[in-house]
Amino acid sequence: MTQTTKTASIFDEVIDRTKTNSMKWAYSKQLLNADEAAANPLPMWVADMDFKAPQAVIDALHEAVEEGVFGYPGGATESYQQAVINWQKKRFGWSVKPEWLVQASGIITSLKTAAQAFSNPGDSILIQPPVYAHFHNDMLMNGRHLAFAPLIRTESGYEFDAQVFEDAIQPNTKVFIMSNPHNPTGNVWTEAELRTMGEICERHGILVIADEIHQDLIINPTKKHIPFASLGDRFAENSITCTAPSKTFNLPGLQSATLIIPNAKLRTEFERQYERNMFPLVNTLGMVAAEAAYAHGEAWLEEMLEYLRGNHRFLAETISSATDKVKVLPADSLYLSWMDCRELGMTAQELDRFMLTKARLWLDKGQKFGVEGHGYMRINLGCPRSTVEEATRRLLDAIK
Repeated sequence: MTQTTKTASIFDEVIDRTKTNSMKWAYSKQLLNADEAAANPLPMWVADMDFKAPQAVIDALHEAVEEGVFGYPGGATESYQQAVINWQKKRFGWSVKPEWLVQASGIITSLKTAAQAFSNPGDSILIQPPVYAHFHNDMLMNGRHLAFAPLIRTESGYEFDAQVFEDAIQPNTKVFIMSNPHNPTGNVWTEAELRTMGEICERHGILVIADEIHQDLIINPTKKHIPFASLGDRFAENSITCTAPSKTFNLPGLQSATLIIPNAKLRTEFERQYERNMFPLVNTLGMVAAEAAYAHGEAWLEEMLEYLRGNHRFLAETISSATDKVKVLPADSLYLSWMDCRELGMTAQELDRFMLTKARLWLDKGQKFGVEGHGYMRINLGCPRSTVEEATRRLLDAIK
């Protein structure tokens, strides 16, 4: 990969992450077999970015570290809560009350906790594949079944079908996990789609857990993220909204998330289950970073979004002009791109091996997102343009 010596953007900087115990860059020996690892594939799988966090976050962490005492935190500070509230109001027009906020170590942890709190082993959880692997695996791990309401593949992407959604509901379906925006397809749900999902769930007595971790990563400027619970009291009272600065500001290793639970009964039940599972304090430095990001990181985010839009354009235009064997689907959100590789004529396993050993790219295999993902690959574009250029070159050379 070419090292950038003079940068036009702060996001052009190539940072060597191979010695930082990064999951994305240091796990090849554990997760790949010998010949796959020997190919030295370029890691573009795990959904974290190869960008430095905003300087305001780094400065706040330095200040906290200089104090030198890392004792138990006293819970969410007023300034932390206000930073979260201000962010939701400014970015999405949603007025959130302080008492609705619940701190958690992460959204994956919270999804497991919510499944335990609001369903029983043997109950089913409604999901919309192809969708984030933890929606599948963590529910099964907790003894729940899955009710599948797959999105409809169209010529240009995916669509929500209300009839498919309602038909998937079973008598024992207790929870719907909504990916908003949707990972990996990048769908940004419209108000009408969200209302339809919410009304169907309300009719069937199903709780909505809205995973909105990608809410800030809108790539198509004509689209707008709408928090599900912001649509009115009936939706707010039947939902738990999961937010975190981890994707937006590249902070996942600091393990800090905020749940927004307007319904006091749901909030109490969630907190009770959370405390059954673990000590309910969050990482002190994660809270410091989150507050600094929400309070001072907006300009950084807007610059980063423009850079990501350029990465998405480059990948899609370069591949579409060179081959019809791979189709990069239009991206309305996420720093992740969903690629249709079915024209290569490979099984899911053959495609994975082709990418690792021939294209020498380590992407997220589509089957992780359900059977609907067979023949697809998810590629992480949260990286310098030079990395995207190298990945594109490797892929097209392998196809030729």
